[in-house]
Amino acid sequence: MMKKRIIGVFAMLLSLAAACDDMEDKPALPDSGQETVQDYGTSEMYVLSEGLFNLNNSTLARYSFETNTCMTDYFRTMNHRGLGDTANDMDIYGGKLYIVVNVSSTVEVVDLHTGMSVGQVSLLAEDGSSRQPRAIAFEEGKAYVCSYDGTVARIDTASLQVEALAQVGRNPEDLCVQDGKLYVSNSGGLDWEGIGVDRTVSVVDLAAFTETKQIEVGPNPGKIAAGRNHAVWVATYGEEIEKGDYHLVKINTQSDAVEAVYDEPVMDFAIDYDIAYLYNYDYQTNSSSFKVFDLVSGTVVREQFITDGTHIERPYAIAVNPYSSNVYLTEAYNYQVEGDVLCFTPDGRLMFRLNGVGLNPNTLLFRDVSASVDGSEDQPDSSAGFADKVFEYVPAPSQYMNTITVAYRDGFTQEEVLELASERFRNRSLLSLGAYGGYIVAGFSQPVPNVEDAYDLKIYGNANYNPNAWQDRPGGSAEPGIVLVARDENGNGLPDDPWYELAGSEYGKDTETPDYEITYYRPQPEDADVRWTDNLGNEGYVYRNEYHTQNSYYPEWVEDDRMVFCGKRLKDNAVEENGVWVGYAYDWGYADNHPNSEEMSQFKLEWAVDADGNPVHLDEIDFVKVYTAVNQYAGRVGELSTEIAGIENLHFDASN
Repeated sequence: MMKKRIIGVFAMLLSLAAACDDMEDKPALPDSGQETVQDYGTSEMYVLSEGLFNLNNSTLARYSFETNTCMTDYFRTMNHRGLGDTANDMDIYGGKLYIVVNVSSTVEVVDLHTGMSVGQVSLLAEDGSSRQPRAIAFEEGKAYVCSYDGTVARIDTASLQVEALAQVGRNPEDLCVQDGKLYVSNSGGLDWEGIGVDRTVSVVDLAAFTETKQIEVGPNPGKIAAGRNHAVWVATYGEEIEKGDYHLVKINTQSDAVEAVYDEPVMDFAIDYDIAYLYNYDYQTNSSSFKVFDLVSGTVVREQFITDGTHIERPYAIAVNPYSSNVYLTEAYNYQVEGDVLCFTPDGRLMFRLNGVGLNPNTLLFRDVSASVDGSEDQPDSSAGFADKVFEYVPAPSQYMNTITVAYRDGFTQEEVLELASERFRNRSLLSLGAYGGYIVAGFSQPVPNVEDAYDLKIYGNANYNPNAWQDRPGGSAEPGIVLVARDENGNGLPDDPWYELAGSEYGKDTETPDYEITYYRPQPEDADVRWTDNLGNEGYVYRNEYHTQNSYYPEWVEDDRMVFCGKRLKDNAVEENGVWVGYAYDWGYADNHPNSEEMSQFKLEWAVDADGNPVHLDEIDFVKVYTAVNQYAGRVGELSTEIAGIENLHFDASN
């Protein structure tokens, strides 16, 4: 699927896009005005969206055909945590859903009946580095996961333990099982600029679990799938994916040799018996094509699959519903907004469109039975105990500006940005605060009490640890933000009361610069780098990059040509190590600094100090403010920016 072609082959960052999480169980109806969405014999559909590389914002959506409702962040709703970073593949086996999360190097295992996680399989190398898992397949009680480090892991589905590893080709991209053998497409995509792409499919004997042969199929093999009559089909993408030198290759699994090569432009395909639906995206003309291909005769049945004129801007995945033979396509648009799912009849007519299912939806699965969550009184309340209103949201210029990650859609006013930010914040969607100084102010429906010797708040971000980066403190993707709190002392329900900083580990040290002020200037032309100056006599830029190509990195809804932010600045925390930028976490007391699973993502109100640095006792607070505290450019990572995905009251009283 294009999830693997764009992010995995040639450029891990080519299709980066903003995150989108939505935890509501809400109607998701087609544009046609129909009151219900139906697909014969189908009870539910799962949609995996990979989100944005290095932002920990992959999502799993669940659509119920029985209730016509969609939970667009189903996994988080049921498990109160995210999936992780860049989920690439998923499949169903033995009543469980297995989700491959590439950058997080895990396989998440979910009980389909309850939606709850029952285990997490780690796929780290012996030195602690990520194997970068890509795809999964199953056979006789075992799961097989190929990873970019050139291995296939065999996982026992009963114990969820990795039993063995088999070595295959370079950067394996996909795999399938046919005739008692495992076929693995070796892309070589990470080495293409150095030694060139791989050109082989590995054959792995499942009994011995060793590679027995490599079949040369053409440059950069990607999507691979089993067909009928001892066939395996694989798409090859050529030396450079954007040049469009694609082919469809047929392997005979009895001889383990290439039987035919078809000169068909195909990025991804889905098989229904003896028919394959092929799609392609032409980077030269920015256009999509969809064909129907007869796998028996090796000929194109229809040059145009879509027969009703429906336009798809950027296809991202294709699947055939096995219960109805209807064809599903996902739409990624510009990779920076929530994508859609479109269902077509086999003759190419649009049946319905489900809007906003997730960012870069890359995998679709269908079931003829339903999970037990529909209508359940025990279903978790995703908003309980969380800050539920955004009073102010002023992100600083950044590479995510004017995208959904900063609550923006084309033409939005400042009021509309704030309204969407509030909606996304209530749904615990990721919001970027941008470069230094960008901030958010949020409030709770129930005050947060100050409980002695206990953590009172938890602030969710997208920081993670890199197991290879550990100097005097853990390193990974920390982008720390300073946290302030306020009590509604005047009782008017507005955050117009004194603010008190939660003094973190660097408070008062030489790693902190007090009274820091920065000014950003509207670029001319609008697609130029954003210049800044500070009150210490420094100047620099929020630099544009090739991964985020929107018109401007300066907020389009802001009328002023300057934006000024004031506060404290933390010392730069990111270091380039072996070509990789690592953001080292400060010890405690900052947002988006430690992973959400760690104790140090929590905060105590007893840390509060006033403007003069004197400790302040607050019996409770009603408002929280977070702002990006680092002003640093980290090479290809870009500017450091604090991201927030919710603030939790750890003493929430559900009875009140």
